[in-house]
Amino acid sequence: MRGFFIVSIVLYTVLLCYCKSDQQRVELSRDELLEIENQLVRLNKSSIKAIKTQHGDIYDCVDFYEQPAFDHPLLKNHKYDFGMRPSSHPYKMVRRYKPPKNVEQVSINNGLKGEKCPIGFVPIRRTTKEDLIRAKLFTKSYTSSINSPPTFHHALVYTSDPTKKYNGAGTTASYYTLYNVTGSQYTFGRMKLQNEHDIIQAGWGVNPSLYGDDQTRILIYFQAGQISCFNTLCPGFVLVYPQPMIEMTFNETLPGKLPTWEFDLNIYRDNITGNWWLQFGTDLAHVGYWPSSIFSGGLKDLATYVDWGGETYSPLGQIGPPMGSGLLLKQDTRYDAYCRALTTINEAHIQEDAKHTHISSIDIDFYLVKDWGFKSDFGHLMTYGGPGPR
Repeated sequence: MRGFFIVSIVLYTVLLCYCKSDQQRVELSRDELLEIENQLVRLNKSSIKAIKTQHGDIYDCVDFYEQPAFDHPLLKNHKYDFGMRPSSHPYKMVRRYKPPKNVEQVSINNGLKGEKCPIGFVPIRRTTKEDLIRAKLFTKSYTSSINSPPTFHHALVYTSDPTKKYNGAGTTASYYTLYNVTGSQYTFGRMKLQNEHDIIQAGWGVNPSLYGDDQTRILIYFQAGQISCFNTLCPGFVLVYPQPMIEMTFNETLPGKLPTWEFDLNIYRDNITGNWWLQFGTDLAHVGYWPSSIFSGGLKDLATYVDWGGETYSPLGQIGPPMGSGLLLKQDTRYDAYCRALTTINEAHIQEDAKHTHISSIDIDFYLVKDWGFKSDFGHLMTYGGPGPR
């Protein structure tokens, strides 16, 4: 027993040192490290099938009731099931804009050849203990550094009417391959909904701290009180769709190289249950939801703020990562990253073009943003991006 105790201390010290060397400003507690061990056991025990994507990522088909979402303390006695769908839908007043010329849209089963999990199971990206440690450390670091210049930058279009509340928002967003993102830097292109300290956001990004590489992936994030989380490897977001989507790797796409690639994205609040649903892809599949019960205030109600655009982070003393396409705006959507068809869902649950929007950029020398307003087949269009400080 004494030997086992000594080995346990050594293992704990190694993990803790790993955490400190990887992210100097944040640490994991003993309880958090033990929870990571338990999480790996739960995921590995319930997987019955593996799906490998064309980019080499492996998704395990996990029992719906064993997915990480239900480890949330407020979801212990849930009554959800894998067949659950929204109880209500917004009334669509905005026409769905077709892709402009030389633009292609990403399908949710892109590269999967229709492969999906069996009924009652959902896809969770396979991960290692080191992946979970990186994810936990980055989430803690991200939550503490968000909106903190000079290391944090953004270029956004945002709703500016303080009297308005929103049941959701949507966009069609382009994405790009960005290779000059290293170390603890990150770059995101996303849509965010917020009320007080509660946040939901979804989009694309490059994040070596989460993945150890510079691949462009689909990302989601939420913050509810003291709990915050990226993707599906911690409690909160409930997956229902049987095909991989969250953390999916995109094909390479570069500015000026046609076609431009984009994807549809909606987040909306079920008017009956209060759950916040995520829709993605050309068919706007219902991927999953953030249950209303995980929010104690803020997004327990409607959102009071919505924005679209990019954000980056880089430690002090380093050159900044690129944002968007990595280019300063050329006023041309073949080169500029964009979010088009900007919509909000009002208090009456009616979808409408985004109104009363303003722009914000922390550093206009390196990251630019333009709100075009309504522009032909693009709907309400915004463009953003830049190479970052050098």
